[in-house]
Amino acid sequence: MALSLVLLAACSEQFPPPDPAAMVELRIEPAEATVYTSPDGAEPVDYALVATRADGQEVTLDEAEWTLSNRTVGEVDAYGVFAASAANGGVSYLKARFDGIEATSLLTVIFQDELNVGEVDPTVFEAARTPVDGVWTYPADGVNLPRNTPSLSFQWADVGATAAQLRFRSKVTDLTVYTTGTSWTADEATWAALVGTNAGGTVEVELSLVVGGQVWVEEILTLNVNRFDARGTIYYWSTSASGIRRIPYGAQAEDFLTAGTTGYCVGCHSVRGDRIGFTYDGGNGALGVQRVSDGGQTFGHDSGIYGNFNTFSPDGKKVLVAYMGSLILYDADTGALLYEVPTGGVATHPDWSPDGTRVAFVLTNGDGGDWYFSGGRIAVMDVASDGTFGAPRVIADPADPYNAYYPAWSPDGEWVAFNISTGDSYADPDAMVWVVDAGGTQAVELTAANIASGYTNSIPRWAPLPDDDVLWLAFSSNRNYGNVTAGNPQLWVAGFDPARAAAGVDPSWPAFWLPGQDASQNNHIPAWAE
Repeated sequence: MALSLVLLAACSEQFPPPDPAAMVELRIEPAEATVYTSPDGAEPVDYALVATRADGQEVTLDEAEWTLSNRTVGEVDAYGVFAASAANGGVSYLKARFDGIEATSLLTVIFQDELNVGEVDPTVFEAARTPVDGVWTYPADGVNLPRNTPSLSFQWADVGATAAQLRFRSKVTDLTVYTTGTSWTADEATWAALVGTNAGGTVEVELSLVVGGQVWVEEILTLNVNRFDARGTIYYWSTSASGIRRIPYGAQAEDFLTAGTTGYCVGCHSVRGDRIGFTYDGGNGALGVQRVSDGGQTFGHDSGIYGNFNTFSPDGKKVLVAYMGSLILYDADTGALLYEVPTGGVATHPDWSPDGTRVAFVLTNGDGGDWYFSGGRIAVMDVASDGTFGAPRVIADPADPYNAYYPAWSPDGEWVAFNISTGDSYADPDAMVWVVDAGGTQAVELTAANIASGYTNSIPRWAPLPDDDVLWLAFSSNRNYGNVTAGNPQLWVAGFDPARAAAGVDPSWPAFWLPGQDASQNNHIPAWAE
């Protein structure tokens, strides 16, 4: 009996009764809040942290560890006082931690601003409202943008309006713009706040116009803002500059290899890593290969080597060249001829896969040349570890009267983008962009990106692989860029959803005009490189 009493006493000392004053639960008041901010900021929000003790009593704590899951929406101090950002809105979890216990509150910050760039009287928009459609000229409804895309130019038709109101609305944005023009482009800070706040979400844009005493209200336009940036540089052929220009994504175009810098017309280029290959003096001209970083040349204008379309192995050490229906392999470092690759027919438009194990190309009917041909089929041949090429297999054959050409591997190696048209493959007005999976089982048209036949949607090229489930394709098109261009070819970019493509449905979003290019020039072949 005594032994039992001793053990009981020991247990009592080891496991004392609970402290009735101990904290067992925390909650934040309010549990959910919406704060409206502006360039002038907002009134601070004083949160309360309430602790429940073991005895059921509640106490309000003066201090705790306060944090925000999204620190762009503002700041919170040790006393639970939240100060909203004066630059943007957003959604965040507000968290408080005390004595190892944590509580969470949902915080939504809505950024409101009003910009009046035309001395417009806002009360004129209080008149009777009339729904209209077809006034927007740019961008297209539903467009999807990388987060770091410079500000779009929102454009509408000249219908004799004396004032315009643009309202950008989302869960975290309410921006109103007044102007007397037919377009509006945000300044850098305003646009950065708009896309940064809404990255990974959508923004609705409502256009209202004062016309003849009425307020015309256009159909709402939706923008999708991707949560990641696009990266890399787009090298493109400008016939206006007689050569290659380049745009680091989000920046302005600059001359790279043009008649002004080389003394020759330069085109038909490809880029991989630090290598760029091109053709001097137009069709069937001399092949040029040089380093992007320092301009060092392997193939110069007088090399005696000729080629039209070319592609590099992933390490940049070999270049596969299309010339008059043959694919010829060269050492990209020395210029040495390695061998002619057997293709079993007349071949052109090669593109080496990112992992180096395959080459996509075009087999033609043998008429014309590397540009003008019919009966094009997209084919693939394997590249073995010893550098030899396997037998071609066709993965896309549209059959007469259609022609398939300009294949390009996606950065993940799962898809090949290409053109289909009824013409001879060169600047064909009814050219449309399609994709086919690497195994040739699923071919899908990019309907939203193409819009319709007649826009010469030509030579699609992929962006470097992003950290997201949306890929990006650039191509040339002579569609109108709002009120700015009228039929001259420009570069356009469209989002691509691999999951939708695998399901056999249109994987594209409407395309947007690539900012930074010269709208007065004729721009083609947007080779997009790291």
